Amino acid sequence: MKQQITTLLATCVITVSAFAASAETSVRMLKTWDDRYTGSSVICDRYAEMLEEASGGEISVQMFGPETIPPLDQLEPVQNGLFQVLCTYPGFHTGAITLLTGLESIRPEAEAFRDSGARDVIDEAYGALGVQTLSVPLAHGYWIYLNRDLSDQGDLTGLQVRALPPQHPYVASLGGTPVVLPPAEMFSALERGVVDGAYFPAAGATGYGFAEVTKLYFDTKTTSPHIILANQSFWDGLDDATREVFESQAIVLEDETPGVYDRLNAEEAEKMAAAGMELIELSDEAAGRLAAAVVSGSWAFAGSRNPDEAARMREAVEDAGLLRE
Repeated sequence: MKQQITTLLATCVITVSAFAASAETSVRMLKTWDDRYTGSSVICDRYAEMLEEASGGEISVQMFGPETIPPLDQLEPVQNGLFQVLCTYPGFHTGAITLLTGLESIRPEAEAFRDSGARDVIDEAYGALGVQTLSVPLAHGYWIYLNRDLSDQGDLTGLQVRALPPQHPYVASLGGTPVVLPPAEMFSALERGVVDGAYFPAAGATGYGFAEVTKLYFDTKTTSPHIILANQSFWDGLDDATREVFESQAIVLEDETPGVYDRLNAEEAEKMAAAGMELIELSDEAAGRLAAAVVSGSWAFAGSRNPDEAARMREAVEDAGLLRE
């Protein structure tokens, strides 16, 4: 990985030199997903398009995906300036900061979230890592996909379910055993029965082949707080007019994301039904356990590296009435 980053850094220097004589702002944006995950296009690619359009072409964006830098290794290359912008899910850099996990327990209401003051806490926490927070689009719709039936208890007892560490309490609340697997290995693991299920976004599930290797799914009713970050030195070097483009388009993106995901999730449900998959409902008792675990687990994980910030942010979203019941 270090050799790969060194090679890319050399390329970056050449690219920057080529644009040195131009007034254009050239951005190397790194994104966590390939095009199988719809959020890759409706959040990451969409923001890049908006920047270019709103600036009249003065901002140009060159996109790089997980084939360039793996998802779990993407924060550092943005911190050190190899890339200027990162579009990602905060669960992929919990080795550095865990704060945003708490937002999995809130309703995806963009304006109310901005007005809550939670962004001040986020800006401060990420700023300490040498990056500038540009946008926090609140997507929603996480399902658990299963290749076998629920247990006799009507939950995940005895089942192994792929999930990232922040979501382990959600799986455990239903009696399941959480398993960490990178996205690229999920399909084969489900196909071979290595795991019995997977916690994954609704939007893009068919692109990852879930309909081919699972037969049931249910809604976990959680929110996915994506985040777009900029290298701090890059951000500090922009003029006010260029920063205003980044900031104004971030607001537009945040405002449109929940509605886009309403549509995408509905479309995904139709695809799943057409493929013969069944949407199931947990019992009221099991659903209550899951809902409680989403709140308690998300904020416990948020505070595992950032206890003071997590407490302040939870207070902000609770005061704004955004916390799910």
